[in-house]
Amino acid sequence: MSNVKNTIFMKGLPGLNYLVGEVNGTHPETDPRIPGKQQTVISFTKKGAPDIDVLRGDGFPSKVFFNGEECALPKQLPKRSGAHRPAAVRRLPQLLLSLLTVLLLMVGLC
Repeated sequence: MSNVKNTIFMKGLPGLNYLVGEVNGTHPETDPRIPGKQQTVISFTKKGAPDIDVLRGDGFPSKVFFNGEECALPKQLPKRSGAHRPAAVRRLPQLLLSLLTVLLLMVGLC
């Protein structure tokens, strides 16, 4: 998808400018730039664009502008939701603890 533009322009809602950077950082030693807390989730589906190869990085912008200012983007592309792990990985400590308990009980009974 080399012919596709990959920049997103967004406009904020009126009255929420306090979420954008609070100082402009003209004098970095005494007046450092402080980022705001504005966060946005951009969600889309592949249904209308079957040629998107998410693993290769298609579908993720390389630049995002919010109210005319370039936003920070993560250096790495998201792979999976960081909070979700496969069930086998979540249950592995419980399984090992149960196995250790059974082994200790068997040794204690002999």
